[in-house]
Amino acid sequence: MDKEGFFQAVYESQFALGKKTGACLSAQYLALEAFLQRSPDWHYQWWPIIGITPAAWHLLRDRFGKSTKSAKAPTRGLIRAHLYDRVTRGRVLFERPQPLKHAWHFYESRDATILALIAERDSVADIDWLTLDPEIFGQQSSALPMITVKRFNAMAAALQPKAA
Repeated sequence: MDKEGFFQAVYESQFALGKKTGACLSAQYLALEAFLQRSPDWHYQWWPIIGITPAAWHLLRDRFGKSTKSAKAPTRGLIRAHLYDRVTRGRVLFERPQPLKHAWHFYESRDATILALIAERDSVADIDWLTLDPEIFGQQSSALPMITVKRFNAMAAALQPKAA
């Protein structure tokens, strides 16, 4: 089964179960995400990183500039900030009389994250962030990915000359 079909089947099952049991929105939404993220048959990429804020980029540049001996930079002060509110997305998916047709497209288009400073978390959608290829970070968990020299160099190559 393709990704879209698999997602639709899981979503519609969770939707029906939630309606039958009277489950609250957060329980339905968290159950949907938990099932998808733990499915051994479908390698779901959580919250792909599609960009970085200029402030976060400058912080990483400074950290790599100061410690050229290290193979990775500390991620202290950085966060993976969601461009779209996950609770709002969950409401659209589950607070309705019938399941959303083509739910995968709606879900996936609102799943992106941006590397940002913790202080930028709530305003990241209003910041002119710099675009990154999500493949730079590859398959991720919910944690902030390790920023290795290889990833840093891939980001630097992708951002030049935009981030100068």
